Amino acid sequence: MTDPDPAEPRPPTPAPGHPATLREVADRAQVHISTASRALDASQVGRISEATVARVRAAAAELRYAPDLVAAGLKRGRTATIGVVVADLANPYLGPLIRGISTVMEEQGIVPLIAETLEDEDRLERVLLGLVQRRVDAIITAATHLGDEPTLQQVSARGVPIVLAVRSLPGDGFATVVHDDVHGGGLAAAHLARLGHRTAAQLLGPADIDTFVRRSQGFAEGVRLEGLRDVSVGAHAASATLEEGRRLMAILLDGPDHPTAVFVPSDIMAVGAMEAMAERGLACPAHLSVVGYNDVPLGAHLSPPLTTIRLPSEELGRAAARLALRVIEDPAAHGPALRLPATFVQRASTGPPPR
Repeated sequence: MTDPDPAEPRPPTPAPGHPATLREVADRAQVHISTASRALDASQVGRISEATVARVRAAAAELRYAPDLVAAGLKRGRTATIGVVVADLANPYLGPLIRGISTVMEEQGIVPLIAETLEDEDRLERVLLGLVQRRVDAIITAATHLGDEPTLQQVSARGVPIVLAVRSLPGDGFATVVHDDVHGGGLAAAHLARLGHRTAAQLLGPADIDTFVRRSQGFAEGVRLEGLRDVSVGAHAASATLEEGRRLMAILLDGPDHPTAVFVPSDIMAVGAMEAMAERGLACPAHLSVVGYNDVPLGAHLSPPLTTIRLPSEELGRAAARLALRVIEDPAAHGPALRLPATFVQRASTGPPPR
């Protein structure tokens, strides 16, 4: 079809309250309706001239046309939605993670559906099956516990690709994007050794979340390599919360061996640990140095500001979203787990050991 004559009358603008149709966009741009459809579809736009695409999109903008994404997706067997499952929306490191996922997905016209599990196994199963029933194109979960593999396999068997973010599972059955937590724990131990500490401890995160298992392993190995004496207690946190950080630090301080530095595998737990210290009249770092993990925004504004290991949540979210897009196209496309590097962030909560 040739370009329209500027002198020709333009089709009328739909009346207020009347949603524009694709037919009206095509008439306004003076192209066939199939051409208008392709011009507004990012996956097919390469088949049409740039001038035609610009004309169709200008017409769509003038008419405030909103494409029916559900209908378009059903033609391709897709719904243009993706499930994002997290453990606790109150945890500050998850906001940037969700932002990273959303940024990538929205560029592709995909809407994220966000749900939380509150670390409850039954709730995780209900959330996942609910997302399957809504025919999401894929699921990204950052709420996995080590015992959840059967539930995830059940979802995967229904044809919904799954991407694990932050938390992983043994083996290579799922597409995975995680942080290099082992190296992060090692960085904490090396930093304390450089400051001159010879006796250190760590508070243990939940034993059924591999993220905390890996951080613990990394710190323990770092302590061994640096020749530090480890006086950690064996109690694990039930969850990575302020209250559990306070409880575990109290157990450590009430024990027979007192370290001069403590590694806490979560910034939120570290806040609770520092509160337990203050209750006993201990100053940080004058009496006890503290290293956290995640680098949540709150950490830089504590008193003292928290030394920590940075987990680049937004970058990890973007990487998880890109991996999800890949496995939507080809469920077998993922390879080994992608590990983002750990970065050490020194602030004022660590210093030389007391004399």
